[in-house]
Amino acid sequence: MSSLQSYLDQALKEVRLPNNEDEPIVADYDIETELCELVVNTRTQLGITQKQLAEKSGVSQANISKIENGSYRPSIPILKRIADGLGKRLVIEFVDREEVL
Repeated sequence: MSSLQSYLDQALKEVRLPNNEDEPIVADYDIETELCELVVNTRTQLGITQKQLAEKSGVSQANISKIENGSYRPSIPILKRIADGLGKRLVIEFVDREEVL
């Protein structure tokens, strides 16, 4: 074994990684998927079609469809119009991430 390899082997034995056991594992989230699901679920719970939501919100049915399938990222004003069309209030807030045990 070369002296370089011996040196590296010894150096690696001395490496101390931080103990992360005390740190919670934070669940990652996909805000775009959550948004799609929120629009679809709220609309279907209210029993209205995309076309009806489009008429109530002033957002085209094509854009409602694109939002629901995740191919369009709406602006906050568009989200507010959709919320209004659903008879809801748009609330944006920062909340603590959920810990995975």
